[in-house]
Amino acid sequence: MVVVGGGSSSRFGSDKLMTDVAGRPLIAHTIAAVRDHVDKCVLVCRADQLDQLESLELDVSIVSGGATRTDSEMAGLAALGGEHHLIGIHDGARPLISGKLIERLFDKAEAFGAAVPVLKPNTLLIDRRLHRPVENAVIVQTPQVFRGPALLAAYVGAAKTAFEGYDTAEVVHEFGDLTIASVPGDPLNIKVTEPADLEKVAEVLEGFSRNEPR
Repeated sequence: MVVVGGGSSSRFGSDKLMTDVAGRPLIAHTIAAVRDHVDKCVLVCRADQLDQLESLELDVSIVSGGATRTDSEMAGLAALGGEHHLIGIHDGARPLISGKLIERLFDKAEAFGAAVPVLKPNTLLIDRRLHRPVENAVIVQTPQVFRGPALLAAYVGAAKTAFEGYDTAEVVHEFGDLTIASVPGDPLNIKVTEPADLEKVAEVLEGFSRNEPR
């Protein structure tokens, strides 16, 4: 699993990954939720975060990413090394990911080649480029899981054209031929973007014990 945490946190206003929530940095909760459900975990961060993150002793490999999300994912894939049948990509700002959802995604990707978690939106979504409503739209979460060789090949293709995808699935859709299946997402799998999101996450983390797998 590659956990991507190299963003600038511009909308949050400070380094959200290192912000304390329920007694630990946000990123520590994310890694704890993921680590025991995968064979190997790599955390991608900004270069200026390396020392702080290494001091947390998260028991994962930590590497610095690039200028864009796609560059950072490529750095994580390179650090993962070796040949992996299935590879997941997860956003470090989603600390409430459940082990059950991770397992469902890997099972689905095993069967179809790729899997992403999706939710139906509560409001109408607008295409920002076309300025019109998007029919049958869904909200896509992470982790997103793919067959390893096909995922790596897609990123090689993206690198050749300097393509910058919104997420991993978009890169694979543009430069691969995998069937991307979906599984029901988890409303609790919140992405922390603004301080208000952190408040919601804190309420959940303080409301259940990590000793009880979700």
